[in-house]
Amino acid sequence: MRWAVLLAAMSVVAQPADGCTMATPYRPLTARPAGTEQVLLVDVVALDLRRYPAIARVRVVGGGKFRWIPYWRAICGGRRDPAKRERLVVFLKGNDALGWATPAEARAF
Repeated sequence: MRWAVLLAAMSVVAQPADGCTMATPYRPLTARPAGTEQVLLVDVVALDLRRYPAIARVRVVGGGKFRWIPYWRAICGGRRDPAKRERLVVFLKGNDALGWATPAEARAF
């Protein structure tokens, strides 16, 4: 019985990367994500990857305020994840990031 409970607990906390058979190539955003309520230009200051979803600490460009923004990591690739010391445009719904883009990518749409 204990082994069944332990096995069930391990499967619940396993990262989604376990299901990835192959990384998907990066595809930049071509439009604003559906449900976007706010768009900010930010400098990524720090990342907390210990949790899922991950947390990015960003400084809002021009505002100088710091914020923690939760986002779902792209474990198998396919979309942009923020990187430390990068300047990005973040599309927010509430306090959660729906997507990240470089300023050049964001200007394209």
